[in-house]
Amino acid sequence: MKNKKTKNKYLLIRIKIALSIVMKGKVSLKKIFNAAHCWIAQKFRFVKSSKFPFLINFELWNECNAQCTFCRSEDGGIYDLNPDNLGQASIEKGRMPIKMFKEIIEQSKDHILLAVPYVNGEPLMYPDLYEALKFASDRKVATLISTNGELLTEQNIKKLLDSSLDFIKIAISGFSQDVFTIQHRGCDIEKIKENMKNLARMRDEGGHKILVMIDYIYYEYNAHEYSEALELGRELDFIVSRRPGNLHKLAEEHPELAKKEKPQDDVTSLPVKDLCEWPWKVMTVNWDGSIYPCCDYVVWGDQKTDAVFQIGKSKIEEIWNGSTKINNRRVHLTDGRAGYDICSECTRTGTAFKF
Repeated sequence: MKNKKTKNKYLLIRIKIALSIVMKGKVSLKKIFNAAHCWIAQKFRFVKSSKFPFLINFELWNECNAQCTFCRSEDGGIYDLNPDNLGQASIEKGRMPIKMFKEIIEQSKDHILLAVPYVNGEPLMYPDLYEALKFASDRKVATLISTNGELLTEQNIKKLLDSSLDFIKIAISGFSQDVFTIQHRGCDIEKIKENMKNLARMRDEGGHKILVMIDYIYYEYNAHEYSEALELGRELDFIVSRRPGNLHKLAEEHPELAKKEKPQDDVTSLPVKDLCEWPWKVMTVNWDGSIYPCCDYVVWGDQKTDAVFQIGKSKIEEIWNGSTKINNRRVHLTDGRAGYDICSECTRTGTAFKF
């Protein structure tokens, strides 16, 4: 295996993804024009965007085996992050019919640059994942997934590679079991390390052009183990990136660790007046067909949908510039992020790199 210097920049990752899908023939002039149109529409504050978003997120199944502290209760219930629903029922779980995924891809294949078939769940648990990835790849649609790595068995690795998946992120929150399970309750880091080594070996043996990233979720308590992740990335020729951890529920489960953590985001300078780019560029489809402006909606209960996709009836092109979507953009144009509770405390800017 090659031993390259690993860089920790989302810009480099985006460039690598772009070059990779160009080399695979998954970018066309029509897709570039569509993306440019989305950008121009947002930049010049039009209420209508291009005919299609340039990226679509799919929540294929919101089940997960990791039971991360910030995301779920120990019994697997998904936290509802809407403050109005605090302490009430968990987010409903469900599985998207593969037919829905295929129909949306079929409608948008000539226009979107990237399909991301995961939001909150572990994609490798979805039984039809490999069929979904292959379906998209056969139609020249690039794909990206994120996984906790526990289910990256050799059998599943082979199916991922055979499906022509373009990019995979493996999210970890430490490099020793004691540290790792503070957040990833349900996973074994040693098993994940072995799975990553098998992925690198099978990638190289088969000459597969897949980008792999170790996505290190960074806290003060696991900072001392980050260098080990970097070293493994160099050994396996994986990109290694570091992102701020999520402090939600940490104080309840590990109060002694939470005291040492610094705020992950500067809440004193929230981009409330900044015009969010997602309503003009990205679509999120939940497992039940609910269409939302961004990924956060799937874990924020009681939010109005842009539409509900119905197999054999709905048209993505009509939904994307339909009256509900236009009204959503109009609210953003007049009130900024303050127009929606879910947006008013969001710290993200741009559409950059998903999570």
